[in-house]
Amino acid sequence: MKIYTIFISILIILSCISLVSSYDKKLNYEILLPPPLSVDMSYRNAIFSRCSVRSFKVTPQMEPVGDQELSTILWAAYGYRDNGNQTVYGIDGLHSTVIYVFREEAVYTYNPLNHSLVLFQEGDLRSIVNWQHNAPIQLGIVWDKNKNKNENYSSVEIGEIGQNIYFMSTALGLGTVTAGLTGFKDIDLPENEIGRIVMPLGYPKKSPIFEYNPNLITLFPRIPDSDENLTNVIENRIEKHSFEGDIYRQELCQLLWASYGFSYLIDVTNSATNEVERHRTLPSSHCTYPLVIYAVTSFGIFRYFPHILHLNPYSDNPYYSSNYDLPVISFLLPIRLGDYRDEIAKASSQRDIASAPLILISVLPLSSLYSVSWPWYYEAGASAYNVMLESTLLNLHTGIFKPTDLSLIKSVLRLIDDSLPLIIVPVGR
Repeated sequence: MKIYTIFISILIILSCISLVSSYDKKLNYEILLPPPLSVDMSYRNAIFSRCSVRSFKVTPQMEPVGDQELSTILWAAYGYRDNGNQTVYGIDGLHSTVIYVFREEAVYTYNPLNHSLVLFQEGDLRSIVNWQHNAPIQLGIVWDKNKNKNENYSSVEIGEIGQNIYFMSTALGLGTVTAGLTGFKDIDLPENEIGRIVMPLGYPKKSPIFEYNPNLITLFPRIPDSDENLTNVIENRIEKHSFEGDIYRQELCQLLWASYGFSYLIDVTNSATNEVERHRTLPSSHCTYPLVIYAVTSFGIFRYFPHILHLNPYSDNPYYSSNYDLPVISFLLPIRLGDYRDEIAKASSQRDIASAPLILISVLPLSSLYSVSWPWYYEAGASAYNVMLESTLLNLHTGIFKPTDLSLIKSVLRLIDDSLPLIIVPVGR
């Protein structure tokens, strides 16, 4: 009887070991993604056409996003380039983002080193993580506190990631939008991870119809066309911590436009109802666009105004304010003359930027509407990343650095209101 009991016990133990082993194997199940595509769309076209898509094609079963397209978007978002660096820039060299991929059958995490999907949880949680937008794939962007304890600067990186998801989705004929986080509380994330944004991914229910129509009045030179495709621009972005050379007026204007300007395309998809929209080069929480961009050069400090007036020529009353207004008059306002780059360098985490021909600073005007919070750092990161890609077209290089002496920067920029410098972006050769 004892031998029989021992035999049964051994069988039970072996079965449990087998079950645990099988469960672990399933948890570690990994899907290698196909190589990313090299897209034909130019970076210039991608930034012109970037827009938020909230409705996706829904057939008896949602039109799926293929693995090749998903692979390309994930590589652009957070993959590795041929030089061994990731596609986005990490402040202080830190990368602290995890991308969750919610599909019909399961939830996966993106492994950028292997360019693969690793099983996280079985089941369809897409409508839980994002109940606002019904799409075949939901991308959950998460902050890993163990890799970067600074909530704000981790959000800068997520802003860069969001831009690449927008741009690459546009290039592939897909759509996306930066959505809220309410569903993350129902997902069993590790304790060290905090959900930040969700970006649905799918084919637009109604593709945008664009007409080329530059700003009505601008003191800036026109943004030129470029044939350089988006993949090459992302791949060839240069990271350096030393800067030199000169900056020319055309280059300065292009960099400022990329940082916070307006597209040259008008979305006339809903023209039958006189709803015409010109998109910005990046998204903003609730379309508020509170940031102010300052340019510091060897000859002065300037504030960038993307517009000072809105008109809607497609409306019966062109002066009636609406979401479809078109920007009028963009220009640079001189704040003070002289070379203040050394003071900005002393107030930053990178002293070598004193020799940069251009230093851009994103500033948040604090008020009851715009308190300090991570979404504004997300927006500053998206703006900085646009500058990085635009610099690549101009054979320039950039970095993102932290302000360390806020009082000095505010004094140099003559910020008379209660404003907060968020990040510093030097540009050089």
